Amino acid sequence: MTDSRNTTLDRSRPPKPGVPKDVPFPDYFEHTMANGMKVIVYEDHSLPIAAVNVVARGGSYFDGAHPGLASMTAELLTKGTATRSATDIVEDIEFLGGSIGSGAGWDSMSVGISILSRHLDRAMEVIADTVRQPSFPDEEVERVREQRLADILQARSSPSALAFERFSSAVYGTHPYGLPQDGTEHTVAALQSPMMHDFHRERFTAGNMFITAVGDVEPERMVEIAERLFGDLGGEAVPSPDGSVIALPETRPVQVVDRPSAVQSSILIGHAGIARNHEDYIPVFLLNMLLGGYFGSRLNLNLREDKGYTYGAHARFDARRQAGPFAAGAEVRNEVTDRAIEEILKEMEQMRGAPVSEEELEKVKNYVTGSFPLQIETAAQVAQRIVMIEIYGLEKDYYTKFNSRILALSAEDIQRTAQTWLHPDRAAIVAAGRGSLLRNTLERFGPVELFDAKGARIPDVESQAQDT
Repeated sequence: MTDSRNTTLDRSRPPKPGVPKDVPFPDYFEHTMANGMKVIVYEDHSLPIAAVNVVARGGSYFDGAHPGLASMTAELLTKGTATRSATDIVEDIEFLGGSIGSGAGWDSMSVGISILSRHLDRAMEVIADTVRQPSFPDEEVERVREQRLADILQARSSPSALAFERFSSAVYGTHPYGLPQDGTEHTVAALQSPMMHDFHRERFTAGNMFITAVGDVEPERMVEIAERLFGDLGGEAVPSPDGSVIALPETRPVQVVDRPSAVQSSILIGHAGIARNHEDYIPVFLLNMLLGGYFGSRLNLNLREDKGYTYGAHARFDARRQAGPFAAGAEVRNEVTDRAIEEILKEMEQMRGAPVSEEELEKVKNYVTGSFPLQIETAAQVAQRIVMIEIYGLEKDYYTKFNSRILALSAEDIQRTAQTWLHPDRAAIVAAGRGSLLRNTLERFGPVELFDAKGARIPDVESQAQDT
């Protein structure tokens, strides 16, 4: 007889984690129509629901001299067509038990529906109407414009929004990534319906679009629908920007957005980062987790747990078609802003200067590989990653190999990655807070430029006095 005392669990210690392993990414169907438009289907018949997105490559990056054009064009796709008003579109989809929406990112624009699968054919007629013949009616343009201008005005009261807008400008200047996706007061006021017609016509071509359908839908049915509704659409693919590295500044920008009544500062420190399809993306991802990507990261343990400067510190590489921004930051009290910046720069330098310990590396690997399966549980999560594969040209088995590639990284790999992709000596430093205080305390990091909430530079009064 077995002695039960020898099998009693020791509940004073957490159980050892299991051995991490790869998680097969669900297989999906692909078909390219004669006109170049691709149809992608992931079947999941657990619920009688289907979600369909019609995606066009290229978004806010292509705004040119009109920041906000892509996002407003995308929003207005569902606000009226040649045969339906905005109300008609919503009522037609809601009558079928579904919902519809549209939007734009830096690298894509899309219209999507979620619908009871038995009504897919009729719902797809509505989505095809919005994609193929949006009318951009003047009254809807004006309504969206007024809402957008109100949002821009409201953002001026948000320290984090002000800091990010200033940070983007400091890092990218006149590059498209240096301009706000939602536009500015000036550019949004100038957007007109003909501009949106032209932008839509350039992006929503057969060779530049693909359809993703996930849920209770058979591939053959989806292909038949796509051929019927989009088979006669023409147009070639539109060239996308490459993922080349964006040059870093020779000197460190230090900029402050003045909020005279602020009791705390919103700080961001960083520079241009990595493109999403770069071969270093996965080691950069793990590097960022160690630095500031989760609660047990170095930045959070330092600024929150040790120093008590903030409720939370963070870091992120926002990878896009081109090298999107890397930014580390936190919300801190005004009087510790310079010390918090100093600690962030120190943590960046320490990632470059020495390999992480095996214990720290194993902990973050377990966290990343253990949480990854939860990110591809639902059909919607799978669909989101399929879109990523298409937009950024990733391998079809990219996510299947994700965990094994994470587990293969060594401490030396992380240090080499940090030396390549972290540059504290050339990182822009931006703080939104009390300018009169921050201008003096941040001078030790470099010459400080002061800006108001509208982005206008505030002259240095002392320098002006010396000049006169």
